[in-house]
Amino acid sequence: MTPIVKRPEPHAPTHCTPEQYAGMYRRSIEAPDAFWLEQARRLDWVRAPTQGGEWAYSPVGISWFEDGSLNLCYNAVDRHLAQHANTTALIFEPDDPASAGRSLTYGELHAEVVRMANALKSLGVTKGDRVTIYMPMIIEGVTAMLACARLGAVHSVVFGGFSPEALAGRIEDCASRFIVTADEGLRGGKRVPLKANVDAALRLSAHAIPVDGVLVVRRTGGAIAMQEGRDHWLEDIASDDDCPCEVMAAEDPLFILYTSGSTGKPKGVLHTTGGYGVWTASTFHYVFDYQPGEVFWCTAGSMRRPRWCSKACPITPITGGSGMWWTSTR
Repeated sequence: MTPIVKRPEPHAPTHCTPEQYAGMYRRSIEAPDAFWLEQARRLDWVRAPTQGGEWAYSPVGISWFEDGSLNLCYNAVDRHLAQHANTTALIFEPDDPASAGRSLTYGELHAEVVRMANALKSLGVTKGDRVTIYMPMIIEGVTAMLACARLGAVHSVVFGGFSPEALAGRIEDCASRFIVTADEGLRGGKRVPLKANVDAALRLSAHAIPVDGVLVVRRTGGAIAMQEGRDHWLEDIASDDDCPCEVMAAEDPLFILYTSGSTGKPKGVLHTTGGYGVWTASTFHYVFDYQPGEVFWCTAGSMRRPRWCSKACPITPITGGSGMWWTSTR
């Protein structure tokens, strides 16, 4: 287990006092475009937006920063390399506290994301494709999300505890042609047959949605079935080749997150790139009040709720801090 990281001293002043919050809230109501365009400066844009938010309710139409373009993988990883390549970006804690953890610097994280992105490209993933991520809570789950954003693919994270039937329904609904999974997961000391679940799900859904490729991460080394031509080990097709970030319009889709289905058929909620990026960056700055040198640890939602622009887990930092990835909610 990673040694305890103490909060840095002395504590820095808060980013937002009650008085500052009241002023910001008032400005967001009185001049929303100007307010949100100011918040958008937290991100690096290929083309900076000049439009804030537009919304209507009859018919429903909502857009944010519509004339801007950017890439969130670049914001989360690449832009930190110049000054923070050797700074810890992610801390991984294994399911077994007695096992060794793993940390990645920004430089190492960048290399892993590029390898994952090149593996997805070799499967045929391109901008706009949907990629289902059905993974245990390991670093490769993070790099898969970042790799999709790097390529402009839309990722759909499905909780690794869901059944083949639940997985099949989500694959079909978003017309996903690619899946990222692992041989098995570890949760509370028990093995979870992730690849076997994927195989079962695809047998259920093969009549509706043909899947072109399944990328498999070797987690436990357990014996699994591999279908020739469709299934590929990450280690066999990953490469260090240059993989530039795809330029995305602010309103381009970033990811789809499905409801649990407890009240009916699961519904996919689509999050777009610019608005989601600005919201999470602003939230982490003001609500979580991150200070340089802190490590932010969060298990809320884990792999089912990717947090793109925070300083921490479960997804990588946008502003140069450290994050922790936890493998169990025990």
